Amino acid sequence: MVRIHHLPPAFALVPGEHDYMFKTFNRKMARAAVYAERYGLSLVYLYFAWTEFHVVWSFAWNEIHLLQIIWIEPLVTKSALFAEAGRHTIALLLNLFTGIFLLLGRRAAVLPQKVKDVLVPLIVAFFNLTYNAVPWFPASAQKGLWPDGLQASFIAAGLLLCVFGLAVAFWGILCLGRSFGIFVEVRKIILSGPYQWMRHPMYAGYIGMLAGLALANFSAAYFILVPIHIALLLYRARLEETRLAEYSAEYREYTKRTGFIFPKLRRQALD
Repeated sequence: MVRIHHLPPAFALVPGEHDYMFKTFNRKMARAAVYAERYGLSLVYLYFAWTEFHVVWSFAWNEIHLLQIIWIEPLVTKSALFAEAGRHTIALLLNLFTGIFLLLGRRAAVLPQKVKDVLVPLIVAFFNLTYNAVPWFPASAQKGLWPDGLQASFIAAGLLLCVFGLAVAFWGILCLGRSFGIFVEVRKIILSGPYQWMRHPMYAGYIGMLAGLALANFSAAYFILVPIHIALLLYRARLEETRLAEYSAEYREYTKRTGFIFPKLRRQALD
C-alpha cells in the first residue's frame, strides 16, 4: 500500500516555484476536491451522457429518419450524417462510463497535492466543450478540406479510427475499474490488460478518437483544436506519472518496461 506523506500547508509555495499552479493543498482542501470529483463531476458526466442520449435518439428516430436517408440521400450526405451520429454516440458512452466509475471509484491513497493536480485535469476533461465553438470560427476555418471525391472516404476512415480509439479507451477504463479518477491522485496500480504494454492506454484511445475526429471533419478549426487537446492530454499524463513515481517504487520499475502512450516494442529485462 502506498503511504500518504504529509502535505504542506494550504497554498504554501514549493521552494523555487512561484506560480499559482504549483501551490499546494492542505489536507482539508484535498479531501474537498476528492469529494467534488466523486459526487460533483460524476453527476456532471452523467448529465452530459443524458443530453447526448437525447441527441442520439433524435438522430435515430425523430428528426433524421435514418433508415429512409440510407436509401435516398447521396453517399456524401449519408457519410456526414453517420459521422455526426457516431460522434454523439461516442460522447454518450464516454460520459456514461466516466460518470459511473467516478461515482464508484475507490479512495485515493495519495490525495491531490497541488493546484495543477486538479486544475489541469479539469481543463482536459472539459476541453471537449470547445468543439461546440466550431460554428463560431470563420467560415473558411469550418470548410472541409477533403481532396476532391474523397470526402466519404476520409469520413469513413475517421469514424473507424474513432471506434478503434473508443475500444482501446474502454478497455483501459474497464481494467482500471475503481482505480479510475479525473484528478491526479495515487490509487492501486493496475498492471493487467493493456497496462502490461503501455502506461496510458486510455489516453492512447483518446488520441485515436481525436485523430479520427480531425480526419472526419478535416477543417482548419479541428486542425487547431485537436493538437491543443492532445498536448493537454499528454501533459496531464506526465503529471500523473510524476506523482505515481514519487510514491511508488513499483511504478518506477513499471515505467522501465512499458511504453508511455503506445506499446514498447522491446521490453527491457527485469533484474
